[in-house]
Amino acid sequence: IVPDIANPFFPMVVRGAEDAALKQGYNLLLCNSDDSPAKEESAIELLLSKRVDGILLTKAAGNFRPPLRQMIKGVNIPFVLVMRTYPQLTRDAVISDDYQGAYEAVCHLARSGRRRIGLISGPLKISNAKERWRGFRDALAVNNLPCEPELVVEGDYRIESGFRAGHALLSHRPDGIYVANHLMTIGLLKAVDEMGLKCPDDFGLVSFDDYPWLGVFRPRLTTVELPKHQLGSEATELLIQRISGNHGK
Repeated sequence: IVPDIANPFFPMVVRGAEDAALKQGYNLLLCNSDDSPAKEESAIELLLSKRVDGILLTKAAGNFRPPLRQMIKGVNIPFVLVMRTYPQLTRDAVISDDYQGAYEAVCHLARSGRRRIGLISGPLKISNAKERWRGFRDALAVNNLPCEPELVVEGDYRIESGFRAGHALLSHRPDGIYVANHLMTIGLLKAVDEMGLKCPDDFGLVSFDDYPWLGVFRPRLTTVELPKHQLGSEATELLIQRISGNHGK
């Protein structure tokens, strides 16, 4: 279950999961939650009714309702979380080092001479958005830079939120911006164009996640790459271990 297969991050994650599953004789069923707890619960109920062997889940924000928790407990199948943690369900998770990626991104901006660095974050109810925010904050601190509240805007990992956040943030004229995912970076760049600004002339920019087509951007975008195929394949390998009864680390 992924938030949105139309988000260019997830196709390679799903492909990695499917490649690993097929090697072990398993097939993949795919559901989109749209980051909606209600849709996520419906997808889990559907998959449980199909008697799947296990579930890979990129968790939407929010907690499961008690009836679903009871249903999951009753069927006793393994879950593995992908990219986001939710320890109330399971501690089995395959995630990227979001904290370190954000920390390095902001340190890069600081090394390039940027002194007022802003953040367009993901939704802070989600574990990886929290970690990227922590990395941003700690990188500012270690570089003796201020964390200005007006330079931190929360988005939802979608283009439109990046566009709105871009307008809000750029009105305060930061000289560096770290954006917590690729789709919000596209939204930010739309706002930049609309406001008549230029990157890197008016501000430095670092984005989270890399894609082959970003090579055509001029100037080239600086990004923190995420190993999408590897995340999917390692999560599937862990899930298959759990299905097989291996409950070690």
